[in-house]
Amino acid sequence: MLSMRIDATSTSLSWEWADNRWRSGSSWISPYDHPALEIWSVQDSQRVAFQVRERMPGQLPHSPDAPRPVSTRAYSEAVSKAAAWERAHHLIEITPNGISVSTGARCPAPVYLTESGGVLQGHWDVTRLLRAVQHQHLDPVEVARLLARTGHYSTRTAWQGVSLLTERSNVWFHDGELRVRVPEPARHDEPRELSPDARVLDGYERLLDAVLADHHYVPERTAIELSGGMDSSNVAMTLANRHGPILVSGALLQEGAAGEQQKRRRAAMIRYAGLRDTALRAADYLPLDPHYVPRVPLGPHEEIYIAGHSQLLAKWKADGVLWAATGVGGDEMLSLPPEQLPPLVPSDFPRWLTLTTFEALRDQESGIPPAPPISDSTLRALACGAPMYLRAGLWPLYPLADPVMWRFGQWLPFIWRRKKYLARARLKRLGFDAEVTHPPLRENFHDVLHQALVRFGPASIRALLATGSPLIEGKFVDADELAAAALRLEQKQLKPHDGMVMHVLRLHHALI
Repeated sequence: MLSMRIDATSTSLSWEWADNRWRSGSSWISPYDHPALEIWSVQDSQRVAFQVRERMPGQLPHSPDAPRPVSTRAYSEAVSKAAAWERAHHLIEITPNGISVSTGARCPAPVYLTESGGVLQGHWDVTRLLRAVQHQHLDPVEVARLLARTGHYSTRTAWQGVSLLTERSNVWFHDGELRVRVPEPARHDEPRELSPDARVLDGYERLLDAVLADHHYVPERTAIELSGGMDSSNVAMTLANRHGPILVSGALLQEGAAGEQQKRRRAAMIRYAGLRDTALRAADYLPLDPHYVPRVPLGPHEEIYIAGHSQLLAKWKADGVLWAATGVGGDEMLSLPPEQLPPLVPSDFPRWLTLTTFEALRDQESGIPPAPPISDSTLRALACGAPMYLRAGLWPLYPLADPVMWRFGQWLPFIWRRKKYLARARLKRLGFDAEVTHPPLRENFHDVLHQALVRFGPASIRALLATGSPLIEGKFVDADELAAAALRLEQKQLKPHDGMVMHVLRLHHALI
């Protein structure tokens, strides 16, 4: 939601608004420029506070300006009220005792922070901090998590000295030291017993509608990522019911029989909602394809299929779209508690992971904040996706990741959550046939990933080996085993877990 550079060695209360940012000497705070957001600032005789936040629907945004002078009492009351803002926000406060950066429970675009020489820097895109951290060492725990795909929502990043401001947290910067204050664990609820006349589908539809209504967005400039999955489909139908046939939709299409099924299912929903659709073949934008080398650095957590996804967002933006609604969070909202899930079967790791990586994984729980209001994996997905949307000039909407929807899911008896019964039943009630509600073929990008690995994997691995990699220098990955994987890909004789070489390549390119 913002980027900033604050020199704590020369802080001042003399801030002005100029060139779309607050400025004071060499210090500045730059809000992300989007009509979904508004800014607010205030100061007393010793303190100054800035907030970037999601707007309330139906209200005009605050006019950008220098901090408004108020009394000491009025300042404290105003900052306390700002900290309680229920929508997404970041609040920065500069006082004689240090600098505070805090955020709320909703994190569609989190901020990464680092400090050097008494200067606090932050950005929603961790790659924009790389110049400031070029001499920082890699964080072995986070690197190991990324390589082994055992990620957590955590303050840790791939670089020591760079932290993610996690939900409801506060970072305090004083005398060149960053200290994180984590929140109390969020309360989680148990399933409730339904009354005989409970109208669960009505409740789900009303709640999803209310969550969307709580966001400021312009329907004519809003798109929905309609892959055809249960989650995005339900969000799309709610948006269509709210606004009629004025919305844009889009997706990356899969290959083979599953891709044909996906086309039929999406076509049925597009007809129902009157959507204006943009669809791209995922196979036309394969990961690792040198034709789609990103123009900007990508962070280590960003999605594998970002080339095609970014192209879709660019087409939307050219069509005037400014908001993108997704179904992210739906899996976790309707997930079963651990005791209801099948037991996990231990699996082998790829042979290229080294003893150094396994030793680091012993500490993989470190940096994990207390229990959040929504799931760890949903928060990770939001953090991973935000830079892609913001680079494209779009503000993401995640209605199924809202804590209100999460609590509703926790209240539901297991029967409504198992195999996404709630989401499927809602689509059935809208009149969709069984292929839409219960598709017989699994729709995923495994074939696309296989194509990418076979076509471009060997050359990508050998280029890594030829130029060197921080992952090899840090002894996280074994070079000989990577070379053997390249040969197997070239001969199309893949072993289990060879697909995970994609994560080595993705992380390598993020670190160089």
